[in-house]
Amino acid sequence: MRSSRLLILPLLLGAAALTRAEEPAAGALTRAPAVISQVAPEYPPEAKARGLSAEVVLELDLSEQGEVAGARLAKPAGDGFDEAALAAAQKLRFSPAEIDGKPAAVTIEYRFKFDAARPAPAAPAGGVLRGVVLERGTREPLAGASVGAGEGKSTFTDRDGRFEMAGVGPGAVKVVVSDPAHHRFETEETLTQGKAVEVKYYLRRKATDAYEAVVVGEREQKEVTTVTITSGEVGRLAGVSGDTVRVIQNLPGVARQPGGFGALIVRGGNPNDTRVYVDGVEVPQIFHFQGLTSIVPSELVESVDFEAGNFGVRFGRATGGRVDLKTRDPGSKRLHVVADGNLFHALALAEGPVSENVSVALAARRSYADVFINAAASNLDFGVSVAPRYYDFQGKLTWRAGEDDVLRFTVLGSDDRLELTGVETGGVRDLDRFKIGTFFMQAIGSWDHRFSEVARARVSLAQGLVSEDDRFGENGTVHERFPITTTRAEVSRDLFGGALTLATGFDGRFLPTSTMDLEFPAIPAANQLPTPDPRKIRHHTKLQAMEAGLWAEATWKPLEGLAIVPGVRVEREVLFNRMTWIDPRLSLRYAVRDGTILKGGAGLYHQPPFVPYIMKEWGNPELHEEGAWHFMTGVEQRIAGPVSLDLQLYYKRLFDLALPSDRVVERDGELVPERYTNGGTGKSYGAELLLRWNPGGRFFGWIAYSLSRSIRDQSVVGGTLAPGGEDYDQPHNLIAIGTLDLPEIWEGFSTGFRLRYATGNAYRRVVGAVYDADADEYNGVEESSLGGRVPDFFQLDLRFDKRWTWKTWVLSAYLEVQNVTNRKNPETVAYNFDYAKSGWATGLPFFPSFGIRAEY
Repeated sequence: MRSSRLLILPLLLGAAALTRAEEPAAGALTRAPAVISQVAPEYPPEAKARGLSAEVVLELDLSEQGEVAGARLAKPAGDGFDEAALAAAQKLRFSPAEIDGKPAAVTIEYRFKFDAARPAPAAPAGGVLRGVVLERGTREPLAGASVGAGEGKSTFTDRDGRFEMAGVGPGAVKVVVSDPAHHRFETEETLTQGKAVEVKYYLRRKATDAYEAVVVGEREQKEVTTVTITSGEVGRLAGVSGDTVRVIQNLPGVARQPGGFGALIVRGGNPNDTRVYVDGVEVPQIFHFQGLTSIVPSELVESVDFEAGNFGVRFGRATGGRVDLKTRDPGSKRLHVVADGNLFHALALAEGPVSENVSVALAARRSYADVFINAAASNLDFGVSVAPRYYDFQGKLTWRAGEDDVLRFTVLGSDDRLELTGVETGGVRDLDRFKIGTFFMQAIGSWDHRFSEVARARVSLAQGLVSEDDRFGENGTVHERFPITTTRAEVSRDLFGGALTLATGFDGRFLPTSTMDLEFPAIPAANQLPTPDPRKIRHHTKLQAMEAGLWAEATWKPLEGLAIVPGVRVEREVLFNRMTWIDPRLSLRYAVRDGTILKGGAGLYHQPPFVPYIMKEWGNPELHEEGAWHFMTGVEQRIAGPVSLDLQLYYKRLFDLALPSDRVVERDGELVPERYTNGGTGKSYGAELLLRWNPGGRFFGWIAYSLSRSIRDQSVVGGTLAPGGEDYDQPHNLIAIGTLDLPEIWEGFSTGFRLRYATGNAYRRVVGAVYDADADEYNGVEESSLGGRVPDFFQLDLRFDKRWTWKTWVLSAYLEVQNVTNRKNPETVAYNFDYAKSGWATGLPFFPSFGIRAEY
């Protein structure tokens, strides 16, 4: 642990240096407050009798909501005028002021004039109309909506959707409420002289502004390959079953996983090359059963950041890509409840405020495929009972402790179980003893602190538990239990008016008392068949492990529109062995003109080998880290209107990859098989294009195309296998996806599509078979290189959504049909028992799925 303390020390010193700075200058007033509710002060009787006139000047403190929080005399007049002015000031109401575009508290000067020559203004004829304007269905307050009543009376709603008008009527008056994003609302109210009428109006959102989701984040970016998916109407895209995270599989750089599973194959890399995070904390899986649905429901997702490569130094230990799922803060204005059920699972969610500064969200999902399958097996006397099921749960509490502090506490968990029971094996041995079980739970606490407008810090601490319980018949068993402590801290400071930003941080994962109990046969030597009924090796251990990284980064803006981001990351890895590496990285973005951005990046990336490869029982404990150089260049171009283009060219040079070895080495004084060695090299290169129609209208979608090649040196050190291609090489991947609102056909109706084409994956063909008399089975003999390729993949998916909107709640129904053409897409090659015949194992057939959702 001494090494981790040495890593933390520079972080603390850097935090002290970065935060020690002068307070920034005040922001600029971008919107002045305006009176929306005037009040005539009462004329002092004695002053009126004496014919006195006066002017009283006050200083008024206005809150962020435009309410008078305090009033002081700046220029008193005496004779009772001061008291009358102060009393009237408390009844004034203003529209909120804005500083730098955000509602802010301000102090203004206000004057009351008392003129004895003029009679005091009579109380306005009519009554008072006050109320609130909300969005129909969501009950979201609408700020800045125009409210008109009668002749010449109008005002605007405040940030809480509230308004008030005096002198309306008397009698029946026409009220008109309008807002650019909502349909015009008209009604009639009857007002009485001197009385107030309280109203509540609901405006229906227009279909032409229905999309709240953005595919590529428009915020200022430092990483050159970031794609941000924000939650919202993305859930209506076809082919993703309403899952925001699954949208990643439809972006450039991500190859199609055979069988449609959820493993992320990014830029020709292995699934293990890409790490996934929730709120900056690494999680063992992002999908249930590798693809059904993500472990966090879209209703709790704020955004998903995806980087196919060239990501910054804030994250490490991966030579592929990075996915960071960010959960949103619970709603703080009102109670929000969601119930959703479809063919796979049911969801329940509730969120809302606990107090003015504290809000909470709770959610849970449970699949019910096991209920249907077990019931069918019981009623129909099936010979096989398959019991797959999953559930997940989430909870989040947000405490806004002050203007500069936000504390969050998040709990999430996931459990997957699949077991074959009561199987009529039909001669297939040990099939009835197959089960997979994975469980993990994680509690995350974080603190965001703002030292000033130019200095910020964030600290998070997470405690998790990962448990795995698998059995693969007679082939082996896995029992693992990993308590994991994760910590992350970072601090940043703007200098020279924002021209330079310095940031530093630390992140680490610690496994204090991990338990592993594995039982598997020994790995046969390269190019040799396994022996019949091999003796299994049992490995039971309690180990301690650590992953720790310290990073520093600068963002320099020497010219308008140019950002240069150099950084360096130092890693320390302690598992079955010890590894240390240093990764320098650099990226830049340059807005050459409005709508055109050039970008590029280069960096070094390392990751530890796959864990079984460094266990002495099955691998080589002397293996060290694998590495990759990332190079990328590209352009972002706004073409016309909502259409924009993002084009990237990339090249990855791979080195020190773990490859099989048939050599014999001396270890601990004995001659033992080396099994694996860091002798592999390779490369991955390609082009990625994203042509998108930005949200904001009735249509939303994009075309994503990836041209990718991946080549690895698959030769065995000292053996006979020749160099071959990469198992995940998928040269062409094309996706067209979109959704269109059709209110002309049916109010609240939309339809969407996804069209996908992909090159089939490469594979090694079986060129013969060897009969094993002892085991009474045939073992296929594969060719030395990946000479075969699965036929190309094509699929069309459709989705239909209908939304019924009432005043306070929304009901939605949706139908999604995958593989509309019922195309039999080959997924992998299959052989008969003696490998004399082969055929294609096909994927998902025509598959409809229906769901219903209620939201209050």
